[in-house]
Amino acid sequence: MARAQTLADLLAERRVVPSPELENIFVSILDDLAHAHSQGRLHGDIKPKKIVQVEDGVWRLIDYGVSRVGTARYIAPEKAQRKSVDARADLYSLGVVLYEAATGKPPFEAELGADLIRAHIEQPPPAPRSIRPEITPELEKVILKALAKKPEERFQTAKDFRAALLAVIPKELEKKPAPITSEQPRPEPIKMTQPPRQTESTPAAAVSKSVMSTARPVSPPKAAPPVAAVPLPRERGRGPLVWIVLAGLILVAVGSWLIIGGQGKPIPDVQGVYQAEAQKKLEDAGFRVELAEDKDDTFALGKVAEQIPSAGTKMKKGGVVKLRLSTGLVSIPDVTGVAEAVARNQLLKIGLDSVVVVREYSDQYRTGVVIGIEPRAGAKLKPHTGVKLKVAAGRATCPACGAKREPGAQFCTRCGYRFED
Repeated sequence: MARAQTLADLLAERRVVPSPELENIFVSILDDLAHAHSQGRLHGDIKPKKIVQVEDGVWRLIDYGVSRVGTARYIAPEKAQRKSVDARADLYSLGVVLYEAATGKPPFEAELGADLIRAHIEQPPPAPRSIRPEITPELEKVILKALAKKPEERFQTAKDFRAALLAVIPKELEKKPAPITSEQPRPEPIKMTQPPRQTESTPAAAVSKSVMSTARPVSPPKAAPPVAAVPLPRERGRGPLVWIVLAGLILVAVGSWLIIGGQGKPIPDVQGVYQAEAQKKLEDAGFRVELAEDKDDTFALGKVAEQIPSAGTKMKKGGVVKLRLSTGLVSIPDVTGVAEAVARNQLLKIGLDSVVVVREYSDQYRTGVVIGIEPRAGAKLKPHTGVKLKVAAGRATCPACGAKREPGAQFCTRCGYRFED
């Protein structure tokens, strides 16, 4: 089966996501949400269409803060009542999505948005197990806690929500019988707690004692002393040579430590790689990984846009490499007052290569200078999205008499002034 682009696609295809796959998906989503909330970012409109699988097993939310209103089917009660909201409103909306993914239907359904909003404020949701008895009581408890009407009765943080789901997953796996393997563990040798008394007056007793204590072959009673204990004859001239070799080995070892351990090893290049692959590559190299704030970039959503320190920097094993993941979006620069050619170049560099130019008269800007841009500066777009540049095409009014310039006119229709452009 091809990987679904969004959770909405997955639900349209399968209607219900079974456990423990369900819990694993939402643990991944909550990882993303916990990171965003730690930076003070609320989503505001969580629903299946806003949840994207960026790679196998990794799901992320998109469009943070785009909608302040939300969607009636997934709206938190306090938001529906236009009260102040915090991160717990996002957790409620995600709880609605979890309910839908687990049962195959949302907790509330109605023809009108007003009726849906009223249901979120006033009605308790049907017990998930009344719709799908296969749902465990533990998972049902998690879902209903996320859907508590009062924010203080829900999970207080995305980390709390995540921990509750993680606690459910082992219960699901415990129900499955352990796989039977062809190799069975070998029984450990029986150890005697009290070895029989032995006398050392006979060779047999000496042999028995040696076997029990060292498990090595026993020499005859009158064997010669161990070879290591017998001083060997010394050859003339070999002593200094041995010390020179040992000193050389020590110098090599110290040099290797200084190069590899002391100064560190180069950090691999993971820019443009998806998070899971980048993390594995860095951990295999001996580094620890932390996620930093996401970055607007032309890389696809979820790929590494920036690594700190940069690739090739030497760092000791165990050092932390911070990854900034791409949002898959770019921010439109403010090009007002810039020459058309310069503005086009700036847009091209960030991946906005579809530019439509509209020429307008302006008394404020000289001919050929950008008057404005649509969408407005600061808006975030996917690369290769079209933008419109408004470029000054000459004066908008006659400097001699103040009459408004007619479209395409080279002369003022009132006084005959010739426009320079």
